[in-house]
Amino acid sequence: MHFWVIVDMSTLSSMNTDIQVRKVGGMLEPFSPDKIITSCMNVGASFVQASSIASEVAASAYDGMPTKEIRTAVYEKLSSLDPSMAEQYMYRLHMSVKTSKTTLEPFDARKIAASLTRETDLDQVYAVLIAREVEKELAKMHLKHVTAPLIREIVSVKLLERGFESARARYTRLGMPVYDVKRLLEHSQKINHGVLYNPETVHKLMADQISREYTLLNVLPNELADAHMGGKLHIHDLDYFSTRPMGFCHDLRFFLKCGLKPSGLDDSTAVSGPAKNPEVAFLHAIRVLAASQTNCSGGQGLGYFNVYLAPYIRGLPYQRVKQLAQMFVYELSQMYASRGGQMVYSSIDLYPGIPVLLSDVPAVQPNGVVDGTTYSAFEDESLILLEAVIDVCAKGDYQGRGFNFPKLNILLTKEAFKKPVMERVLSLAARRRTPYFMADRTYLQHVLSYHSCSYLMPDVKENLGDFMLDNYPRGGCMQAVTLNLPQIAYEVNGNDDQLFELLDFWIKRARDILLLKINLMENNLQSGLLSFMAQKISERERYLEPGKQNHAISFVGLNEMVKAHTDCDLSDEHGLDFATAFIQKMQETVKQLSDSSGLNFVMAAATSNSFSHRMASIDRANHPKAVVHGAGENVFYTNSFRLPDTSGISLDDSLRVESVFSPFMNGGVLSSFRLDDRTPDALSFNIMKVIANTSVQYFTFV
Repeated sequence: MHFWVIVDMSTLSSMNTDIQVRKVGGMLEPFSPDKIITSCMNVGASFVQASSIASEVAASAYDGMPTKEIRTAVYEKLSSLDPSMAEQYMYRLHMSVKTSKTTLEPFDARKIAASLTRETDLDQVYAVLIAREVEKELAKMHLKHVTAPLIREIVSVKLLERGFESARARYTRLGMPVYDVKRLLEHSQKINHGVLYNPETVHKLMADQISREYTLLNVLPNELADAHMGGKLHIHDLDYFSTRPMGFCHDLRFFLKCGLKPSGLDDSTAVSGPAKNPEVAFLHAIRVLAASQTNCSGGQGLGYFNVYLAPYIRGLPYQRVKQLAQMFVYELSQMYASRGGQMVYSSIDLYPGIPVLLSDVPAVQPNGVVDGTTYSAFEDESLILLEAVIDVCAKGDYQGRGFNFPKLNILLTKEAFKKPVMERVLSLAARRRTPYFMADRTYLQHVLSYHSCSYLMPDVKENLGDFMLDNYPRGGCMQAVTLNLPQIAYEVNGNDDQLFELLDFWIKRARDILLLKINLMENNLQSGLLSFMAQKISERERYLEPGKQNHAISFVGLNEMVKAHTDCDLSDEHGLDFATAFIQKMQETVKQLSDSSGLNFVMAAATSNSFSHRMASIDRANHPKAVVHGAGENVFYTNSFRLPDTSGISLDDSLRVESVFSPFMNGGVLSSFRLDDRTPDALSFNIMKVIANTSVQYFTFV
């Protein structure tokens, strides 16, 4: 026999509407029969049953009635229907949530629905439906406390079950597994060069995980995120992609003339005026590098370091100059505070004398004075400071070890190479395997300055000539994206037309990533996130202008691509010819992107074992005929157009290959040559060979 309870909803909805009930905290709120209906239905009661209970409770409600009394009444009426429903009802009332704000709050499904509509733009009907489903799932677990991450996990599952994949990506929680955090804390990690294992590094690595997930899930379009994870391309410094540019090369004259704001703001850190004495000038140089590293993910460079500081050492004895150089080098090698406990990843460009570009430019002198005296008047001081830096680096630290930072870049021309100071440079190179050498090439821009080991600063022609003083040439690589060339070859099965079509496709996907980066950095500059880079150098220009930076497209595994596609490699004439045509086509496509957009899209040769290993590992697992080097977990592709170290080619052959491809790299490339004889005479001979007989732009001997 069935008994039907007929409920007049109009009567229910209007009953006791003026009654105020008292919450646990003492606050009053209107009595709501609808809440009772919802709560009862959430534990399994039918609509008719829930409405009947709400009607009975409403009939006995009175002004100021405690909510606890209402809940007791509902519990008793549910018990008479089904004890299990009553138990679930009481459980839900007592279930609390450990929130991300480190507070305990009563569970409320309405908050789930509200957060869904706020964070994902999901229709409210679906948001309420999913919130109820989540509440039912939690009720089955009979937990006294639930966590915010658990709730989000269950919500994400429900979103996926209903096909809301994009909403799930926006709603999911970012973070690390507990196991991974535990390992970070308990086991020393293998970390990149220049980063030490310490609490700040552990904190950085945790944050890196969140930043990478955020970028892949919420910043990059799905197809581009998939391309990175699938090894088709590699987005450099993904940890910082959404927050900051990569490397930067600074014009120290701006800070020597105008003073230094380490945060870029007037009301944050202490502000320094133009340096009046040598110590302050050198400290300004140090702090520019340190301050900018908080705004950049890659290396920081100072162009024409010894030239711009030459006016500040005039009249000083050599021992005093050497002490200043020592202070500078030690500070950068011991400034154990940047980006998770990393030393400042820095480089300085040194010139044997005064470059033609600066010879007629008025020099910035102590106290920011510019009186018309040009840098050509300070050539002797420039050479003295170069000698001092070289001598400090040759001696090493207290234990005799070489300094990791700053990295030294020596700008060379045939004339500069004849200067007596080069004997000291060669002696240092023989002993320490530093510095790096930069050759003056007609195919490169007028302002020659490298940062982050291989990236060139952008060519800003309007900053040259008569405008050199007021415009402060500066800049760097905003972002780099590396293409996996071997994977392209695997997918076309020897078809040349398809190979070049696929190359064009992936170059344009790299462009899309770089354009996205520009927009992100423009937003970050306007929001104040990049305060150092946002400071004004004129009424119309900020220190960093995203559109004027270089946007680098790099590649990995040219040698392996040629091998997979032609069965030759770069040591073979046919393979080298095919590779040259391929890179020429790549350069033409990149140039077209620049011409059509007005932006500086460039080709660069990034060097890193990490991404070449990542791409090779992915391809070995997915392509049976993958051409990889190494074995086990140590497989890799060769960087850019390098030949494998096992090829055993001579220095002359290596120079020939590097000379073919270097002119295509208008975004920078570091060439490393193996040299068994490291005596100063041998180094001198081979440096002159590189300068006079090749097109190599930036090189070192290992």
